[in-house]
Amino acid sequence: MTTEQRVTQTQADSTRAGAAPGPGWLVVGDDRGEASATLWGWVAAQPWPGWRVTAVTARPRSDEAPGERALPHAWSPEPPRELPGNHVEHLVAEADPRVVLDGYDDADLVVVGPRGRGLLKRLGLGSTAEWLVSSHRPLTPVLVARGTEPVRHVLVCADGSPDATDAVRTLAALPLLHGTHVTVLGVDTLEAHESDAMTAAAHVLREAGAGEVRTLLVGAVPMTVTFDVRPTILGMIDKIEPDLVVVGTRGLGGLRRAVLGSTAQAVVHHAPCSVLVGRATLHE
Repeated sequence: MTTEQRVTQTQADSTRAGAAPGPGWLVVGDDRGEASATLWGWVAAQPWPGWRVTAVTARPRSDEAPGERALPHAWSPEPPRELPGNHVEHLVAEADPRVVLDGYDDADLVVVGPRGRGLLKRLGLGSTAEWLVSSHRPLTPVLVARGTEPVRHVLVCADGSPDATDAVRTLAALPLLHGTHVTVLGVDTLEAHESDAMTAAAHVLREAGAGEVRTLLVGAVPMTVTFDVRPTILGMIDKIEPDLVVVGTRGLGGLRRAVLGSTAQAVVHHAPCSVLVGRATLHE
């Protein structure tokens, strides 16, 4: 059995045996570096009533095969992570953090920082956050946390695609949505489904308890072959300055057909605020 298979199987066993009943399961990718203080500041600023909270530290070793140490197991770090109102369980594994966090596909949300340290950074492979929203990912919703303030204003990108719909449903299930101001953004690519997608997303979020929801349809930046929605979304982020942006990992329309790259990856890389990416759904 490979390291990836062992990690995934152990996490599946842990889920079946140890998952407490409750509203949701939050997994926090914690590298115990300086940036993780900001990550935990963001987590602590949001409400998680009744949620199971797991802090997962992955510390890859480049000098030898990690063997059984690659399996997530309980540990007692100093200092431990504390979250008022929630018990935090701590797990550690000596393995690639991408593999470890990928294994938590039964979690309701995985929260990571925008940049990490360790083996991946030394090898120049990019951040774990960017890898988790790469092709055919994330396997479970991923939130890249920036800042340490409560979420008050959310920008939701809606295009009617299965991935965007999953991202909206994920946001609707999060307790941080309650009472927030939400802008549902549609980018007009002349395919006539953006308005319906915005209306549907706004309805779901109002029903879930958002404080105020408005819809906004804007024109995309025209390209020779298609419409590139990425600069449009990033420009809107700069304009309205939300605390959180919600996107699907891939969408419909010309951007997908021309294979211009992932909108989610562009937003994760460039947005100055936190970004929630819904899980990748299986569709053609």
